[in-house]
Amino acid sequence: MKFLRSVLALCANFRNYRAIRDVSIWRSLRYLLLLIFPVTLLTLLALLPSALNRVENLADWIDHHLPAFSIKDGHVTSAAPQPYRSDTENFAFILDTTGATTQPDTNVLQGLLLQSDGFVFWIGNTNSSTPVLRTQHSSLHGFPDGNVNGDYCRQLFRSFLWVGTPVVGLMLGGIALVIILGHAITFAGFSAIMERSAVRALNFRQLLNIAIYAATPATLVSAAFIALELESVNLWWLYLIVYGLYLIGGVAASREPAPVDVTGSDDSA
Repeated sequence: MKFLRSVLALCANFRNYRAIRDVSIWRSLRYLLLLIFPVTLLTLLALLPSALNRVENLADWIDHHLPAFSIKDGHVTSAAPQPYRSDTENFAFILDTTGATTQPDTNVLQGLLLQSDGFVFWIGNTNSSTPVLRTQHSSLHGFPDGNVNGDYCRQLFRSFLWVGTPVVGLMLGGIALVIILGHAITFAGFSAIMERSAVRALNFRQLLNIAIYAATPATLVSAAFIALELESVNLWWLYLIVYGLYLIGGVAASREPAPVDVTGSDDSA
């Protein structure tokens, strides 16, 4: 509850940043960890219904467009005439276990070439002189044995869900943590130099604390927009605008006399 009160206070009023100005850096880092990883995990959970819907659409597409084939011990077997090809407007699926087809079709924006013991996924760019931007070659070892159809796709996603969601959450949370700390340290370093001539100068530690806590509103707003899948919004600019607003407001308010501590702790120094 104290943590939630801190989050709400930091979003509600710039003056509350004065209360965290002089806390220890370790306390600020602990707060950031408590903020980032739960928010990242909750955002992933909020995206699950959309992900499940997309998996269901993919499963239906597989049932209607792909030939019968199976995977066993990391190898593909199929009785369908090959090479087999199924195309949509921007995607091509090619099945060829004979080895006749070894390269992606650069005339298609993206696609998947399934071979006897692996697959090649490619992404092309029609606006570039070099048609293929990236190709990813992967082995089928580790994929479960079975007939590849819609049910296989659904089961594969469910199997990944329980293990993959926490792992992806930790990875994305770690990336967010590095980005926020990078912004905070950069801001505190440059601002500490400029503060030398200020009447009520703030030191590096105080500026770093403010910069870390000021990431709270920007992180919550960005997470909400991601969860709502508002693709028309530039999340990077949105994050920077909100973060910059609270940085400026927090620094300005931190020059005032200290209010009551909103973080529920008497840790200072």
